[in-house]
Amino acid sequence: MQRIGPDRLGPVLVHPSADLAWWLVPCGSVEELAGADFLTVHASGRSLRCPPAERYVDGLGWLEKPAGSGRLTDPAALGAAFRPGRRLRAGAFR
Repeated sequence: MQRIGPDRLGPVLVHPSADLAWWLVPCGSVEELAGADFLTVHASGRSLRCPPAERYVDGLGWLEKPAGSGRLTDPAALGAAFRPGRRLRAGAFR
């Protein structure tokens, strides 16, 4: 999330015990996410179970809560964050 930056980050749904996260991106973002090996892009219209913004339900919760603005994660920034050759700087998640 730090690699993406707050100005290009949209809602992020997580399931910590399953080591899963979902970044919400605009429809048609497949090409911008190509080559990001750790990401799976799902087709638009796919159902995604989402809990209320303020709490976890069945292990699912929001790491970055929806703000109601309609802003989604910038797919180019997300793809760049997960492409091969990217390295985390020391202490990035402390």
